[in-house]
Amino acid sequence: MQDQAFIPLFDATAGRLQIARLVVLAKWDSHQAIEDPAREEVVISTAASQAAAHGLSRAFAVRFFSDQIEANKVVQYGLLSNWRRAGKAPDEPRPNLVEDIRPRLDRLQADFIQQLVATQGLRKEKDCPTRIARASSLYAAEHHLDALYVVAFDRALARVCQD
Repeated sequence: MQDQAFIPLFDATAGRLQIARLVVLAKWDSHQAIEDPAREEVVISTAASQAAAHGLSRAFAVRFFSDQIEANKVVQYGLLSNWRRAGKAPDEPRPNLVEDIRPRLDRLQADFIQQLVATQGLRKEKDCPTRIARASSLYAAEHHLDALYVVAFDRALARVCQD
């Protein structure tokens, strides 16, 4: 049976990982690097401040949102490597990174904070790592996440139990 308590957090995580595909498509077209330390620092700092305003530890928020960014880079590097081997990226619509994608990421950031607050008690429980591992495995299977996304999903949630 699926552990329902973490589903909204998993949904936000999976949603952010799906956006990674759109980010790397935009970066492919513009020849931008996947790494953007200055942008990452702004995102993490803003998220940590917002999380702290909702009663979460700033240090935890920094770790959590850093993990989300690192997980997204796992997807981006994986897809980029596939496309380089193929000699082309998929022919599909490309949303604008600044106008379309970043506002979606900002909304997800608020969702994450809400879910982190909602699961704060559960994330402090001794069995949290086991619950997360089992529930995320079921979630990945039920949502047909491929191997790249499963690795990234695990990376995104690696320290969610450490408050």
